Amino acid sequence: MFDQSSKSRISLGLKALGMILGHVNLGIAEPASWISFQSRPDILAPSLNVSINDDGLVTPGYIFMAPYETDRPGPYIYSTDGDLIWSGSDGSTTELFHDLHVCNYGGSDHLCFFQGTQIEGYARGRNLILNNNYQPTTEVQSGQGLEISDMHELEVLDGERMLFTIYQPRLYDLSAYGMKTPGWVMDGVFQEVDIKSGKVLFEWGSLGHVPLSETYVPLGINPVVGDGLSNSTAWDYFHINSVDKFSDGDYLVSARHTSCIYKLSGEDGAVIWRLGGVNPTFHMTDYNFSSQHDARVHGENNTHTVLSLFDNGSNNYRNTSLISSGMIVAIDHQTNTSTLITRFQAPGEGLRSTSQGNTQILSNGNAFIGWGSNRSFSEHTADGTPVYFATLIDNDSMNYRAFKYNWTATPSDPPALSAQAPSSNGATTFWVSWNGATDNSHWNFYGSSSASDPFVLLAGVGKQGFQTTYTSPKFYHRAFAEAVASDGSSMKNSSVVNVSVPT
Repeated sequence: MFDQSSKSRISLGLKALGMILGHVNLGIAEPASWISFQSRPDILAPSLNVSINDDGLVTPGYIFMAPYETDRPGPYIYSTDGDLIWSGSDGSTTELFHDLHVCNYGGSDHLCFFQGTQIEGYARGRNLILNNNYQPTTEVQSGQGLEISDMHELEVLDGERMLFTIYQPRLYDLSAYGMKTPGWVMDGVFQEVDIKSGKVLFEWGSLGHVPLSETYVPLGINPVVGDGLSNSTAWDYFHINSVDKFSDGDYLVSARHTSCIYKLSGEDGAVIWRLGGVNPTFHMTDYNFSSQHDARVHGENNTHTVLSLFDNGSNNYRNTSLISSGMIVAIDHQTNTSTLITRFQAPGEGLRSTSQGNTQILSNGNAFIGWGSNRSFSEHTADGTPVYFATLIDNDSMNYRAFKYNWTATPSDPPALSAQAPSSNGATTFWVSWNGATDNSHWNFYGSSSASDPFVLLAGVGKQGFQTTYTSPKFYHRAFAEAVASDGSSMKNSSVVNVSVPT
């Protein structure tokens, strides 16, 4: 369930316009909620406040996120220092992006994310895969005549198949809930699809396996849950929000509105066991959870299962915890009990995130936590100690999931250069950036004194972040910049630009 602010598109536009008019000519501007760049004035990237960054304990890698309810929603990659690496925003303020992460497709690293339109607590859209040049590789969509894909899950399996969710309204007998005519219920569906062919390999729907009586959210409690009177206001009794797959072919599904995690048969979809919910298979000995997100499998044998999840602990109606947390838990199938292995809490007094969130277990045992509606993300050592914490500065923004990965990319687009001088007798300042590049270590700047003169190397400057600035004491009529790798090899040149001089 998403408890979103209803930010007016008009006020959002005025806010962005005011920022642009006030700051675009200052080179790099850092107002309260976003950062812009002289070399790429089209990019308005969310600003981060990094409050904890223990370099000795933080896992190497970049941060992947897709904030929304902000001036420029989109998929973004950042360094742990808060420097922008890549902006994938297309400029739209009406569409949202979710679940940006590195996925293995066809044997190599790609970027995967969802893009679509928000509809109360779910979305309609498409699942996109980009290569390491940031070019679209493929788009994956639902099959078998169902509604188009939802935003809550996108997982690539073995480089060939994709799991994703679908919110499918269906006519349903709601007479037991006081509705005289057939009502509408939202079926929480997931499909496993072959990426290349689009063939649906497996499909599961909650209505065939989980009764309405398992929900904790009454019919009509709010617009996100729905009143069941139409297909556009179907009762979202289940609210599927993550899907994972066991090595034996069974599936793990998290449902927020039943506060339950289900193991499902990969053969017929039958429920094998329930963790949490109104009819649990296991007794949780030293923890609880509710309104959870992002349940993941980390290991299973004949006697035990190890999972991670993000415990919201509240949905603003039902509260089981004062704060939210990431968790690793173990299930003992011999005793039908479950115990807490590790809890990951936000530093200080903690955070309560009443919607969204995720728990990513990194290869070194650290955990990376996205705090959902609280717009923060953190990294923790295996014992739960926070070693990194950052927050999006825009108070209105949210971020469904946040991740950390290694990523190497060389954009197909050339670097962008802007150059200006106060007069034809003054110094020349150059700003250069290459959106998404990870491997260039420095820049060579070249200038030409006139339209007919050859270009000469002016300076080599180490990369300063997303944008690098260099000022020459002399005036140059034309210029270009060269991206250079750490081994000294040339990677790509910017276009030749004329140096701007005020008139």
